[in-house]
Amino acid sequence: MFRRLLRKPGFTWTEHGEALLCRRKPWYYENYENEPRPGVSAIGDRLSTLVAGRR
Repeated sequence: MFRRLLRKPGFTWTEHGEALLCRRKPWYYENYENEPRPGVSAIGDRLSTLVAGRR
């Protein structure tokens, strides 16, 4: 679909997708780089048990 839409027969999402998004949505990538990310994630009891190796 992107090849036809962009008129670039060699376009592949894995190779060119991120560059396309950076060009078309620079505001997203500017904020994404500077946005703080959580250092800790809350998980439920079931997942906690599985991660600890207990069943």
